[in-house]
Amino acid sequence: MREFTFTIEYERGTDPIMDAFIDDPDAVARSLDGFVTEERFWRIERIAGSPATLDRIEAIRFDDDTCGESLTERDCDATRYHDVLERGEDRLVIYTYLDGISACESVHTLSGKHLPPGLVFETLRSENRHSWRVLMRSDAKVGVLYDEIAARLREGLSFRMGHLRDADGWQRDSLASVSVAAEQRAALQAAVEDGYYETPRETTLDELADALDIPRSTLSYRLRQAESQLARRYVADDERDRWLR
Repeated sequence: MREFTFTIEYERGTDPIMDAFIDDPDAVARSLDGFVTEERFWRIERIAGSPATLDRIEAIRFDDDTCGESLTERDCDATRYHDVLERGEDRLVIYTYLDGISACESVHTLSGKHLPPGLVFETLRSENRHSWRVLMRSDAKVGVLYDEIAARLREGLSFRMGHLRDADGWQRDSLASVSVAAEQRAALQAAVEDGYYETPRETTLDELADALDIPRSTLSYRLRQAESQLARRYVADDERDRWLR
């Protein structure tokens, strides 16, 4: 298998779904999409965010007058079906199926036009970015796909190239979709980058607190909160994996 990755960036006001992520920088969504034919595809989307953001995204998804797929000014014409597979305080899983797609210029339809059947898409939405990983049997016409996506983008959208290479494994999304507050995420990122979790440790809590210009107690609290959320989600997903086996 080969993989092609790229990111589409959205200005505020150009897409209602992306606006929800722009307005809630802590929200994140990962999806697994299967492209059946140029006329139909399915998606399972896992979203983590505040209750208000989840309500907003659910309402948009279930509004048949909102497209949410097209890269151009013209909405995709299709029969849409949505179902909520899971809903919690900070997470939402939505199944989507589109059938009878016509007059549509989306990543799915353009990929189906130029790439071989059997495509699988993994995507990540965060802030103003919608990142794509396309898994395919052959990349013979991926250059044509690149040119067409870049040419079709409506005003306010921009294309950023990732890479084209052999697929290097399945991207498990369980921990990546954990919703962590921005200040907790910043503390955790600094701790990882400065070697706080290395053995032996390359920095101390006091040194990290000084670098972040926050009290030691505040840093300790933020790290504990972030670690707690990561641990709870890991255990929950591990239990689910064992049940599925």
